[in-house]
Amino acid sequence: MNRFLKLVQQKEFFRYHKRVLVALSGGKDSMTLFNWLYTYREELEIELFAAHVNYGLRDVANWEEEQLKQKMATLHIEFEVAHYTGEKFSEEDGRRMRYDFFREVMTNKKCTALVTAHHKGDQVETVLMREITGRRLRHLTGIPERQTFGPGELIRPLLLFNKADFDAEEYFEDVTNAGTDYLRNRVRNRYIPALTQENPRFSEAIIDMSQEINLAFSVIKDKIAELEIIKDEISLKIFLRQSRALQHFILQEYLEKFPDLQVSKAKFSELLWIIERPQQYRSELSGDYCFVKNDKHFMIVPNKPIPQKELEIKKEDPEDASFMRVDLPMAGEIEIRQRQAGDYILINGHHKKLRKFFIEQHVPLEKRENLLILVEKDIYAITDLTVSDLSKALKNDKMKRTLWVKPTIREDIDNA
Repeated sequence: MNRFLKLVQQKEFFRYHKRVLVALSGGKDSMTLFNWLYTYREELEIELFAAHVNYGLRDVANWEEEQLKQKMATLHIEFEVAHYTGEKFSEEDGRRMRYDFFREVMTNKKCTALVTAHHKGDQVETVLMREITGRRLRHLTGIPERQTFGPGELIRPLLLFNKADFDAEEYFEDVTNAGTDYLRNRVRNRYIPALTQENPRFSEAIIDMSQEINLAFSVIKDKIAELEIIKDEISLKIFLRQSRALQHFILQEYLEKFPDLQVSKAKFSELLWIIERPQQYRSELSGDYCFVKNDKHFMIVPNKPIPQKELEIKKEDPEDASFMRVDLPMAGEIEIRQRQAGDYILINGHHKKLRKFFIEQHVPLEKRENLLILVEKDIYAITDLTVSDLSKALKNDKMKRTLWVKPTIREDIDNA
């Protein structure tokens, strides 16, 4: 235990934390962590709180919860419990529910640190699981000792300890840990023992590899930090000046700003390809986010519905510069609509596809959806942008119709 105290003090885990929440499963790992923190709470100048998740997967789960309640009451430790309510348990759903609960308890109890009992064995399992499931290289750096979480930090003070170091006398043995129903159990009980037969130092090799990857990423992160490129909008000029290898990691680093956004490897490669092309671009990445690229930057923005545009139309000159003049022939039905595939406009004596015209003129994406004014399928104006040669030719003609138009945004009654 003295080794634990020295390590915690040396690393200053609780230098800025006084109210500490312990994630208490009841197993030997978490009970040892709780006991050590409770023993040294005065030296560390911390007040302890405990939180437990009852998944209800075993017959003894409720009994174990009651035993933990009694123990915490005896020690005068505030104790919070959550029960898993999902229809079907999965490791991912359980993990999400668990950390949402811990975050909530931290906020309610004004704790600024959450501690978990992840140890060296968990580190090996996690790296191997991520490799098996095809995670990116940056995720093979393993479990960090500390990271931002909720209203404070998540701290894992046991990552340098082996399970054999734990000395809790009172704990609950989860018999499901010996099974193979879940990937982590298969990794722990089947894959690691088999690989250890091939290399008795397999676990150490995995940790060494993870640490070396971590060092490599430190160098990459330092290089990216020097560029000062990771902002809300990424400069295309700076990005495209970098090597393809560094571009790859700059984009990864930028995506880390959006932890709730999942981008597949195929989509990631597509984004790199889009960034290299000269065209402007907008595409939905998820229900919440959209990827946008203009002529100077690319960025990820909240996915908001595109507002519906309408036109304010006047037949007399309003003498207002915000209105655009459009001259139209006397005959023919006027049509107002958004662009369609295959639309052409007559500009400077040449018929050009709208798409090509927008690209050549570097028209911003938001203006590419401006309403068109047509007569007999010919485009006379792209509102708030330009008029075609057809409209210009009519300017001095006495036999014409003239409109003054200004785009407006339709406000939904529900939001008014």
